[in-house]
Amino acid sequence: MKALSEGVYLGKRALLGILGGLIILVVTLSIILYSDSDFDAQLIDQVDKGVPAEELIVQIDEETLIMQRNAKKRLESVVMDKKYWGNGDLASPTDYQYFTTFYITEMNVISNYDGVRKKFARREITKEQFLQEIKVFKEFFNIY
Repeated sequence: MKALSEGVYLGKRALLGILGGLIILVVTLSIILYSDSDFDAQLIDQVDKGVPAEELIVQIDEETLIMQRNAKKRLESVVMDKKYWGNGDLASPTDYQYFTTFYITEMNVISNYDGVRKKFARREITKEQFLQEIKVFKEFFNIY
């Protein structure tokens, strides 16, 4: 009887351990998924806290590089999709020109966004001016 009760006891411990692990996993995932990951909000917070512009510019450069890489991946994805999967005729100069023109436009928007962020990091513009100027960039990326 004692062996049976020990087995049940170990089963309960294992169940509690698994349940505890699942709770920790859910809490961790919700923090990651629902935390304020907006780079601009973090930038505003850091400027308000007085973080030096040099540190912020390094972060801005990293974020800009990520945005540029993502833009290039999107272009390559569309071109490769059309070329290799037969979802369209990439041989059409109009299609190819459309995709490359959009890519160039996106890279220009990213560059301008980078400039506004750096002006704010250097405290050359106010928070209100920054929020007003980035509204256009945010709309561009939200539409697309």
